[in-house]
Amino acid sequence: MSDTDLAPADETAKRDYLPAERQDMILSLLTRQSVATVPELAQLLNTTEITVRRDLTVLAKAGLLKRVRGGAMSVSDTAERIATKAALNDISSVVSERTDSGTTVRAVDGRFELPSDQPAIGVMLPEPSFFWPGVINHMHEIATRMGLRLITRESAYEEDIHEENILQEFADDPTVCGLIVAPNAHPEIGQRTWDWIARAALPTVAVERSQPLLQASFVDSVRTNHHYGVRKAATHFLERGHTRVGAAFTETPTSNQILTGWKRVVNGTDRIDCPFIIDGIMPYDTRGVDDIVATVLSSNVTALLVHSDYLAIALAQALERHGKKVPQDISLISVDGFATPSSRPLTVLRSSDRDLAQAAIHTLLHRIQNPEAAARHVYIDPMLVDRGSVVPPPTHD
Repeated sequence: MSDTDLAPADETAKRDYLPAERQDMILSLLTRQSVATVPELAQLLNTTEITVRRDLTVLAKAGLLKRVRGGAMSVSDTAERIATKAALNDISSVVSERTDSGTTVRAVDGRFELPSDQPAIGVMLPEPSFFWPGVINHMHEIATRMGLRLITRESAYEEDIHEENILQEFADDPTVCGLIVAPNAHPEIGQRTWDWIARAALPTVAVERSQPLLQASFVDSVRTNHHYGVRKAATHFLERGHTRVGAAFTETPTSNQILTGWKRVVNGTDRIDCPFIIDGIMPYDTRGVDDIVATVLSSNVTALLVHSDYLAIALAQALERHGKKVPQDISLISVDGFATPSSRPLTVLRSSDRDLAQAAIHTLLHRIQNPEAAARHVYIDPMLVDRGSVVPPPTHD
């Protein structure tokens, strides 16, 4: 196994997952591969095939995946996935080349590899789902052309992970000169990671994470500027005539920034009337989704800002069951942009995996070269991708 392979923190650790955890893991897997079999999922989730089939039924009814014989298929935009994969593979189309620093590299399993004694960057990111695979691929490309190796280790969203052990492995490697990490978002679990970072001598850049409020020391960070991103959404709604806009958010490591940013928009202008903001609803929570739909119908909003994609998909389908279509009756913008199905194209706010990767590496190199400099916090605006799910509100005679 090469240094760049993603390695689970503890492959032997098994436990019984809650239904919500299992369903999250299924959806996560289907963001990085188009099909999953029932036996494969049963092994991954440490459960029975009967339980897996029940979970697939729940997710299929919510419209978050497609059931196929023996397993499930992703509903994500296949054409876009193929195009993205092809673009990322373009950098590995030759057998060997020389980096900007003159170091010879060779292609191994479709990736450029550097000699094992070359300086390395240790990267710890969550399980490779959503936009993380793209971030890792772009980091690998950028680092290799600078004559740096990239050693990646996979963390997890679960609460039983010990990320400090992963980071200590990096610290014990004399070739590792700095770290790029996304600590666990659970306060108690993530605190151990932040405490380790504070004690360590290694330069570190945090990606898409906020430090604990009263952390003793500050590290450089790179993250999506969700506060400005939701302004793009608000402007997009206003330009198309929407002034009464509701909001609904799933709980994720970035949802608090999205929620805070939206509240700033609503409180900072009288041009948008937001009668409700509902947070903490998971996309497979059928009752919670139905409650949001009931609120939408009773409040007479004409548009919705939703995070994440899966919640947006579930809401669009639930609205249709109540006779309301997106975008003819309700316009919708989703904050994620990585799992929108081709059958239901949604306008999205989408983080740039390339820009995040580039900013993280350049910020880390600046820290290595300037160890006494003040901490840097780099924010990158997300892109608004217009897929036609925001149209002028319907007129009523």
